[in-house]
Amino acid sequence: MESAPTARSSSTAGRWRRISSNSVVARPDMTLADVLRRRRMTRRFAGEVSVPWIVEQCDLARRAPSAGYAQGTHFLVLSGECLARFWDVSGAGTWFSERQPGVLGAAAVVLVLADRSVYETRYSEADKAGHGLETADGWAVPYWLTDAAMAAQNLLLLVEEARFGALFFGLFVEPRRTLRAFGVPEHVDCVGAVAIGRRAVDDVASGSGARRGRRPLDEVAHLGTW
Repeated sequence: MESAPTARSSSTAGRWRRISSNSVVARPDMTLADVLRRRRMTRRFAGEVSVPWIVEQCDLARRAPSAGYAQGTHFLVLSGECLARFWDVSGAGTWFSERQPGVLGAAAVVLVLADRSVYETRYSEADKAGHGLETADGWAVPYWLTDAAMAAQNLLLLVEEARFGALFFGLFVEPRRTLRAFGVPEHVDCVGAVAIGRRAVDDVASGSGARRGRRPLDEVAHLGTW
């Protein structure tokens, strides 16, 4: 696979520069349906994936639905020393080292973040105001989390399309402490973390999906009524 253009050093915090989507390598031999069927969680990583490439996939992943086009989804890409700090501060390093040590071979972890304040601001504007959505408490469904979750799924699919590996997991004990350690504002929540790297040749399906069969379609697809 072609390497992506040079971007900000992985050890430097802050914004990354814009990278053109033209540099993304297409895979005409694989359809979206193929990617969906192939996708699974990786728990054993081996080998690096370039951080600029991961950033580029974040750029594509954010092309997900966004309520009011508020665009409150953010990606915090952690690699190198920042990644080592994340494993330590979050407690995830200890948990995985005792249960699934292969996860610690990931090249990077991407925290997918949702800024609820952006939605409050957007739905206070003239074309959206008046529906009781000016504050987070008024939302029956917190769409900042929904939108970020859809972006996270996009990221998982993009990694699978490239035939790399990814693992989605939640932040461990005291997630807010972890977010504060990396300067994430209090009004920004994390929907989950995505570990990314090259899937090891001996990685096999080992999560709940390997033990539990997929439910029949007629149990989950309802036509006309429940």
